[in-house]
Amino acid sequence: MKTLANVMTTALQKIEAQANIIVASQRMRDRKVGSLVVIRQGELLRDQKEEIIGLITEADIIRKAVAQELDLSATMVDTVMTSPMVTVEGSWPIEDALAMMKDGGVRHLLVTQNQVVVGLVSLRDLIANRQED
Repeated sequence: MKTLANVMTTALQKIEAQANIIVASQRMRDRKVGSLVVIRQGELLRDQKEEIIGLITEADIIRKAVAQELDLSATMVDTVMTSPMVTVEGSWPIEDALAMMKDGGVRHLLVTQNQVVVGLVSLRDLIANRQED
């Protein structure tokens, strides 16, 4: 039985919370991804240099910024990101994650191992994996 650890993306594409929507859109385009992990950096974070505070997706940009006619150069990522993120352990079976996404109306899950984020899985990843089986 395949688990999320088998299909997750481990190279997380990140963006600062205070970057604007144009920068986020360009980063998604350049890296050919549909979402970015939103981080906050600073000296106040004792054990780590960055903290994951959310996720911004293409849908967030379209629904919360473009459709609202916000100024994309003046709108910061943290105003339209999805937060808090849903997290699950990498040992979760893919079918359980699909059911959770359906029931919760989410398309992305942060994958953890011992409460540390180790990856990201999207609904698209899980559906593609099902079609390969």
